[in-house]
Amino acid sequence: MHFTNVHSLSVPRGKALFGLPPTRLAELLLVVLPELERRRTARLESRTARKPKRVATAGRPRPVTPGHQVLKTLSYLRHNGQHEVGGALVGVRADTAENAFHEVVPVLRDLFPAEKWDAEQQGRRGAPTWTPAAVDLVSIASFESPVRRPSQPERQTRVYSGKQKRPPLKTPLAPDQDGEIVTLAAGQRGPPAARKLYAAAPPPEPMAAKPPRGDKGSHSQAHPELTTPHKQPRGGELTAEQKVENQEMARQRIVVEPASRRVKSFRLLRDDYRLALGLFPLIAAAVVGLIQFSQSAG
Repeated sequence: MHFTNVHSLSVPRGKALFGLPPTRLAELLLVVLPELERRRTARLESRTARKPKRVATAGRPRPVTPGHQVLKTLSYLRHNGQHEVGGALVGVRADTAENAFHEVVPVLRDLFPAEKWDAEQQGRRGAPTWTPAAVDLVSIASFESPVRRPSQPERQTRVYSGKQKRPPLKTPLAPDQDGEIVTLAAGQRGPPAARKLYAAAPPPEPMAAKPPRGDKGSHSQAHPELTTPHKQPRGGELTAEQKVENQEMARQRIVVEPASRRVKSFRLLRDDYRLALGLFPLIAAAVVGLIQFSQSAG
């Protein structure tokens, strides 16, 4: 795709290709491209400092422009295609496309925070319209990203999930009462229960004091502040009052589904994850940062 074609994209096509409407995509490029150039210049200067006899020059023409690097990275996050395919779309080899991805993702993570309050403070031109005071409650949920099965039996046992019949990476997700993603703690390995995920990654400040809502799997006596639905006792029935309370909790927690859908619309987090497991938190934070940026009014 030519760089000049971005402004001619329709809103549905822009979201389908890159996960952002064209106007937000143009704003993203205006922010990301200078930072990419700054970091590239810093790398060249550091190499020259290590070898003072060598003079830094422009060298050969770059095989792919910074604009195409960003677009290729967004497309890869959105569709989880092979680097060979993504590189062919911009006329470069697979290794060049992969290098561009690893160069751009840290920039996206640094420029677009995944934490809702940080994103509001950094992304708004004026005073933030969303503040932690607007949060009445925080819902606790998680989604899974399937990964390749480890070759060693002991590692298979450690990361295998009997519920899903596969090894996953679990990502706790915390939306507020309006479905706005407040925070996440990506890349929890193995089959931990929801209550263990909450214990390992509780909501950070300033959301820690907000009333948390979990599902039945989050119930734990160690965390009495976490409100969960009533469980039907063995051999018994729930009372009419308990059923009404469960329905109200379900109504409050329904916002978890669209929040999770927005994250998993980037197929790199939904389909089989083939990259290094240690990169998953970085990639997930970059994706949620893009979502925060896309939903902000600027």
